[in-house]
Amino acid sequence: MRVGVVGINHKQARVQLREKLAQTCDKWFRSTNSHETYILLSTCNRIEIYFTSDNLADTHTNILHIIRQEVDESFDQKMYSFFGEDCFYHLSAVTAGLDSAIIWETEIQGQVKAAYEMSASTGTLPYELHFLFQKSLKNGKLLRKRYQGIRGIPDIEHAILEIGMNASQHIHSPNILFVGASSINLKILAHLKKKGLKQITLCNRTDHRAARYAGHLHIHSLPWAKLRTFPHFDWVIFGTKSPTPLIKASNCRLRKKQVILDLSVPRNVDPHVGDLPNITLQNIDEIHHLLEGRRLRIVHLAREAERNLEQVIARQLLSFRRKTKIFSISWCATA
Repeated sequence: MRVGVVGINHKQARVQLREKLAQTCDKWFRSTNSHETYILLSTCNRIEIYFTSDNLADTHTNILHIIRQEVDESFDQKMYSFFGEDCFYHLSAVTAGLDSAIIWETEIQGQVKAAYEMSASTGTLPYELHFLFQKSLKNGKLLRKRYQGIRGIPDIEHAILEIGMNASQHIHSPNILFVGASSINLKILAHLKKKGLKQITLCNRTDHRAARYAGHLHIHSLPWAKLRTFPHFDWVIFGTKSPTPLIKASNCRLRKKQVILDLSVPRNVDPHVGDLPNITLQNIDEIHHLLEGRRLRIVHLAREAERNLEQVIARQLLSFRRKTKIFSISWCATA
């Protein structure tokens, strides 16, 4: 298979480096910005560039060269690369949630699908990339269905609720603002509603989208132009794709205790906001650290799933080789 990936994730790099790489890769490797064929998977936990070419090593070298021009921090030793069948296994494991900070988390399936569909909509993807992503998405669904019995183990939404409650014990019914209608924000929002928290407001850069979700979920919406009123809320949960901070310490004047949770990479909140009095600020890495116990409880199931995935991929690769061989013979016969 003529496919490869170069990337970095939460295991190798702290959020500060990941946000620098996310900004650079969004500029150079998102399909709408590039003349080459790449699929960029950029989430709060990972930044990965998938590619295909006749010379994978040269393309890999070129990708790293582009990144080095804009990222002044040392990153080469922290990045990983996979080629061919190893790349296929890696993406399947990622899609299934086996490589996530929170094992078996579900958001990554939709994020992989969105990255693939965005690239597919902007041009003609080579057959290898179609095969890689379509089969990996299928494998992710297969493993989730096979191991659906592990649902109910604490996930990120449970961590958010715990952090908020512990930091604002004096507030019986906190007033909560979600900034961004991302899938992870909507998942957390639904969980908080299920737990009986009713004072919830959604703010999104596209006002009509926020209003639509708010109407469906029976919550309030806040126009983007009024985001500056965020100090009036007890909890503020950020989850947008803004390339620059939305909230800076220099323009914060907070008089009350407040919990600010930044789930975004690049970060939506200037980290110096956490130095202000009465503010509890946590980023995505700090939240994941609280869930380490969850990972240890299900690691044995993840190992079993990895063995099953290897068997599934072996069968799919056999089919791939047969199809490409037939295609090659047919092409030679007509040439």
